[in-house]
Amino acid sequence: EKELIQYLKVLTVFRNICAHNERLFSFVSRFEIPDTVLHKKMNIPQKGTQYLYGKRDLFALLIAFRYLLNKEDFISLKKELTKLVKSFSTATTEIQKSKLLQAMHFPYNWTKITQYKL
Repeated sequence: EKELIQYLKVLTVFRNICAHNERLFSFVSRFEIPDTVLHKKMNIPQKGTQYLYGKRDLFALLIAFRYLLNKEDFISLKKELTKLVKSFSTATTEIQKSKLLQAMHFPYNWTKITQYKL
């Protein structure tokens, strides 16, 4: 129950960002999701005991969806997100894909999120 409340707080904040047409891709929430098995399995870098990605950022939202959506819906979301990142990276010469992912607080191996059992 406690973990679900943490997920819902983060989801609510990100929902409000979208509803008010604010910048989503680099937003960082004051709330965070709990540490998960995915953080460890994906080798998310840490500073001390804190994970650098996936706690209060857009990647945290993706992790929350990985836990809360059914497999088919999550895979569909991941495919759409992958297409958007690729489309943006192709359309602009100003920013490299790695810099975009860094601004989004996504680890380099973010697409492997579906390879791990929860």
